[in-house]
Amino acid sequence: MDFPPQVQKLMDAISALPGVAGCFCGPKPLAGIELEHLSLPGEFGDLPQVAIRRSNGGREREVLIQTEVIFDRSPGAWLSLEFLAWWVRDWARSGHDIQMRPMALPPHAHEIQLGRTLKFFIEYFVVEDADEYAKTLDAAGEMGESIALNFDLYRDCFEHPAEFTGDVESI
Repeated sequence: MDFPPQVQKLMDAISALPGVAGCFCGPKPLAGIELEHLSLPGEFGDLPQVAIRRSNGGREREVLIQTEVIFDRSPGAWLSLEFLAWWVRDWARSGHDIQMRPMALPPHAHEIQLGRTLKFFIEYFVVEDADEYAKTLDAAGEMGESIALNFDLYRDCFEHPAEFTGDVESI
């Protein structure tokens, strides 16, 4: 599937991190999403429940850039998860409407699922000026550039990470 260059840049930047098994991204218009939709199955279950509840539904011309990240179970994946958690926190602190949250399916459905469904969403909220995706695409490109730049800046931290000492008080 062909993606706009800005979206591809974002997916490429995340996919380049160690331990990333999959990265998918797409815009989700939130206008028209109402509170009762949040209990529906399928893609409605992947929506950011709290954010939509706090605004009493999707806002007019609001678009969600939802980036799904799936990690393998390697030490590199753990480092990339921590890196992305920091990056999202840093971006949110600088005024961006962004969050990162985990998502998983029930531990048991027709078979045991626990251990294979954990993924993370990086979610950026954009309110467009018109019925187009110009601001959304700009935000996706900016996110991709920033992640790639920061990965290059902190690559040595991936190569020589700190050891977990068990001292949870200092985290």
